[in-house]
Parts: sequence; structure tokens; C-alpha cells
Amino acid sequence: EAQANDETTVRRAYLENYIGPAYNVKFIFSEVLKDDAATKTFIENCADAGADAIIDFKSMSGQMCQICADNDMVYAISGNYIALGSLFGTWLKDNVEADGTEGYLIATGIASSGNQQHIEIGQGILNGIADKYGLTFEQDIADLVTVAETTNAANDKGILVTLYPGSPNKETWLPGVSALIQTGQYNTFLSAGQTYNQSATVVDEVEKSFGIDIKVASVGALGQTLTTAFNTKDPFGNPSIDLATVKSTSVLTSALFAITYNAPNGDVQTACRGTDGKPLYFEFANMSVTSAEQLAQMDGWDDASTGNWCATTDVVDGMLTIVNP
Repeated sequence: EAQANDETTVRRAYLENYIGPAYNVKFIFSEVLKDDAATKTFIENCADAGADAIIDFKSMSGQMCQICADNDMVYAISGNYIALGSLFGTWLKDNVEADGTEGYLIATGIASSGNQQHIEIGQGILNGIADKYGLTFEQDIADLVTVAETTNAANDKGILVTLYPGSPNKETWLPGVSALIQTGQYNTFLSAGQTYNQSATVVDEVEKSFGIDIKVASVGALGQTLTTAFNTKDPFGNPSIDLATVKSTSVLTSALFAITYNAPNGDVQTACRGTDGKPLYFEFANMSVTSAEQLAQMDGWDDASTGNWCATTDVVDGMLTIVNP
């Protein structure tokens, strides 16, 4: 896992308390993995413990894949996020100032380390800004989203667009992003990771001291943290977060579990690869949430306290070759 948040808590409860007993499977869960070295050590320890598969929500790298291959373990990652990036782009077109006077601060997370979700979200945001103002960045967008240090993305409209890379798990992340927000130059803060709760205090302080309404858009997860954020008002009477992209944690997790369960049962070629021989992808919908009322309509989804899961064993069975050849 890359972060400790509501999503990882729900995912663990789903696997440990629901999927594990249902399919007689044992799971080993990592702590927050701050870098590739920690991820590598965790995977090697799992191999020593006799694990059959790794589901990687952190690195998504060829190096980790090779380690798994060398130890006869299945390697699964949390796929492609093109649609998720477009949710940010669409929101930008409809919710930011048309004159381009507001500055944009974009936390690109660990895109520089190859994290596919963060790359796709970063590209979706920059494409959304480019489409909104008809601007052209001096550097290619694919290169910009993977910068390894704070970078102002120069463009032909002179609009301030700053990319701030780094893992929110590191001690330097929050002081760095806070220093940028405290300049008062940014009216829109967008994040490729789930960081709205970490930045909430500094955003509120800057809104009060500068008298500016900072729009916040971030990846989110269904849970109390997000509910609190939407029900907390900023100095202008708006929710403390303006956009959160969410998904059903159990639906995503069930698909990854099914792939890794099918493979050790001898179905790598038939159930884990497409006709082109490439890894199989399960697709599911991410959703945009922009209000407390909209979020309330999802109340009870993937509720660990009640054991109410969107992806029940009936859903999982439909993906398992031992049940549905």
C-alpha cells in the first residue's frame, strides 16, 4: 500500500474478514511503503513466507514484477486510469475561472516513480487546463507529469501552473505543499493522490488570511474522512473539498483478487491474459462527487462495520474459473 487512508482500511477489512474466510485464503498486508526499497523488501519477505501472489498498489514497476517472476509469484497491479484523469479534466472545464487569472497547484504524487494512477490523473489535469484556455505547454505533457522536482509548467498563455511531486507519506510533503499554498498564488489545488485531509488546515488558513476561495480537487475514498470534508464549510460557505473522485473499493479489489486466484489454479493463459497474450484488465467506473448530498446517496456502500459489500461473493464467483469456467 502507498498510503494509510480510508480506502486501505476498507480494502483490508474486505479481504481479511470477507474474502479470506469465503475462499480459504490468507492475506499478508504491508505497512505504508514509502519507496521502492521498502516495496522490494516486502515482496521478498512474502516470497520467503510462501506467498502465491502479490497485489501491488504502490510501485507498479517492472522491477517488482521481475522479483515476483523470479519467485514464481503472480504479480497484479491496479491498472489503467485514463477515465479517472478525464474526470478531473471535465471538472476543470466547468468550475474554474475563464480568464485564467487563478493559479494551479498540482500535486503529482509519485508519478515520477511510474505510478500509473498518478500519471494518468496528472495528464488529465494538464489536458483539462490546456483545453480550457486553448494553451500549449512548452514541454510535452507526458514529460511534465513525471518531473521529480517542483516545476512551473511554462505555457503560451502565461498561466501559473505548478507541479509539485512527491509522496504524501514523506515528512517533507506537507511542509512543501503548504509553503506553496501560503504564497496566495493558487486558487485551485489538485491532487493525484488522496491528500485533501492533509492539506485542509493550510488551505483554510490561507483562505482566511488572503480572502481567496481555493478550490480543492483530489482522489477520495468512501468513508468518514470524505464525509467530514464535504460537510465542513470553508470561510466562503463552500465544502472544504470541491471534487473527489471515488470508486467502490470492493469492486476493484475483487477483480484483482480474482485474477490472482485464477493464476495459481493453472489458468494464467485462459483467465489472466487476453487473446493478444497481454495481461487481462477488468474495467470499472470511477465517479465524481461534488457535494455532501451526492455523497450521502452512496451511504452504506462497502461498509466494513456492517459487512455490506458492493462486490459480494456472487460477483467474485463470476470471475473465478473454478466456479465459472
